[in-house]
Amino acid sequence: MGLLSAALIFLLAGMAAAGTISPELVVDTYMDAEEEDETFSDEEILWATSEDCDPVRITFLTFREMVMLADQIESGELRMYVAEVDSPGEVTLYFYDMAVLETETWADLPSYDEESFATIEIEEEEGWAAWDATSLVKKAATECSEGCPFTAVLVAEGDASIGFRSMEGSDDEMAVLEYTA
Repeated sequence: MGLLSAALIFLLAGMAAAGTISPELVVDTYMDAEEEDETFSDEEILWATSEDCDPVRITFLTFREMVMLADQIESGELRMYVAEVDSPGEVTLYFYDMAVLETETWADLPSYDEESFATIEIEEEEGWAAWDATSLVKKAATECSEGCPFTAVLVAEGDASIGFRSMEGSDDEMAVLEYTA
């Protein structure tokens, strides 16, 4: 009877742990190549801009630590509210295995992973954009298994310039990262 009880407890604990999890967004900022010593963590709009295929503004979203192992994660999604589109185009999602601080500038630009996880086309203002972040959250669970914060990085492609709502704007329109386990 003891073995059956232990198996039932393990099964129930696994079912209770399953569901949708949303790590807390703790810092959102962007860095600007033209203002390399300025910080933008208190801005209401976060920019991802590229000129002639070179990024000149990059958005960074730092989340609290992961609470699941990579093999427990089924899917993930990053949603950002598009506030302005100066030039439509593609925005690509990357991973950085550390926190980005509110005080960091382009001069401190972190070396985020070269491997991209998802790219979406953004053409219209005022609405939600979503990236498949399954690979990103699995990588975060692997790289940050000891409870370290991690960062999602948004880089515009080509000549795109897209502005997203930040934490300083509406609570209903700030970035959300969710994963299902």
